[in-house]
Amino acid sequence: MRTLRLLLVDDCLEFRRLLARLLRRPGYQVVGSVASGEEALAALAGSAPDVVILDLAMAGLGGLETAKQIRREHAGIKIVILSLHSTPEYRAAAAAVGVHAYVCKANLVPELPVALAELCA
Repeated sequence: MRTLRLLLVDDCLEFRRLLARLLRRPGYQVVGSVASGEEALAALAGSAPDVVILDLAMAGLGGLETAKQIRREHAGIKIVILSLHSTPEYRAAAAAVGVHAYVCKANLVPELPVALAELCA
């Protein structure tokens, strides 16, 4: 089984810690954990992730704009958006910028592993 290298991006440190614990299992390696879109873009060069798990709503460079820049500059990296919002409008906006998966934080535990597995298929 291939190990999926993950970069975690969320402005809440406690949530990033929770996410890292959730992903502490065979098949996943957290290669970075940052608090903003700006930090994510800077970290991409050094961490070489396969997947960026990105919060939608962050101060500064938001999740959608960060996703756009990742797609433009690192087209091979997959992007998963995490959000408190599960409306079709948010999902459509994420899809429009090239996001590969959208997971509502309320359903994080059951949905994120499934989304990551689908990205590897």
